[in-house]
Amino acid sequence: MLVTRKCPTCGSLDCIRPAGEVQQQAFSMYVPCARCRGDQPLDKFIPLVELGLELDRDSGRCPFCGKRHLDYIMASVLDILIKEGIKDAGAALKDVGTPLVAFGVTMVDVPRLPAKSLVMVIDNVNKHVAKRILDEVPEVKGVLNRKGKPSDSVGILDTGSKPHVYQLMAGCDMRADVISCMLGDLCLYRGQSDCHIEFWRNNSVKVKAIEKLFLDGLLDDSVVVDGLASVGTLGLLAALGGAKKVVLNDAWLPAIRNLLLNIEVNQDALGVEMERIVDLSKLPAIGDEPVLVAKASGNVELEVYIGDFRKLDSVVPSCDVCIIDTFPGVSPEEFEAKWQGLATKKIIVL
Repeated sequence: MLVTRKCPTCGSLDCIRPAGEVQQQAFSMYVPCARCRGDQPLDKFIPLVELGLELDRDSGRCPFCGKRHLDYIMASVLDILIKEGIKDAGAALKDVGTPLVAFGVTMVDVPRLPAKSLVMVIDNVNKHVAKRILDEVPEVKGVLNRKGKPSDSVGILDTGSKPHVYQLMAGCDMRADVISCMLGDLCLYRGQSDCHIEFWRNNSVKVKAIEKLFLDGLLDDSVVVDGLASVGTLGLLAALGGAKKVVLNDAWLPAIRNLLLNIEVNQDALGVEMERIVDLSKLPAIGDEPVLVAKASGNVELEVYIGDFRKLDSVVPSCDVCIIDTFPGVSPEEFEAKWQGLATKKIIVL
């Protein structure tokens, strides 16, 4: 069933595309055509001024497929950053920022991008410059101002920590990752200003860990708890792998918003219909005591909670498999100790 949904960030009907439609186009979405396949990349380390480019909105654009090599898009962005004094005159492409394609698919070639297909994460960018980038570089759909170091995880490290978020300066930050594995296919959306950036690949260690649970028979007819679920990737893969019930929990409200969207977008693959129970606007940004916000039924039973994972046993007293996936640098020991006696088959720490 194809359902068009408004983007929760910008309200457009273009950002949230049905999962099946995205998956059909995933392997051709950013592929160069026969005419531009041989285009040479630009040197990432030579100062832009030394590349000898005359840049405008069509520089490097293929006249046949209408797409541009990522390097030319980054050069166009850098040209604006230099002219606006955000970057110095000797800056090279490596200094621009982090480009996030609107749909994270498996790619063999450097992507050739159509309009509105890139979210840029840039240090020290202001709204004036961000709007200029959006107006003059047609492939860019959103510009985020990075806070902290690139390695700092977006979201919350724990319920007692201060949220670490990026600021959306212009456009829209909604994007998706497409995962295709032996368990099935998922298209998982997230607003990148307030949800952890992950580059999922089909050979991801985390995806392979859920596949191993499936191959070992641990998902069959099991109750699975994904206690730090974020936007739902691992728990929803477990649902595709034969679990009879999956409990997805996160303490961060923006993650829950995206998780509910992802259940709706992937409802055909999951074989479920979802019922929202709580108005998210009435919930705190960081949950404490677990609150059931939605449930789904069909091929698998899903329950979505917002709350502290350490308190989830007050409403989910046991499970067969418990998935613990903390942010980089956060010890899983406390969560593992809490659920050691509650998970009857396996605790998997990622």
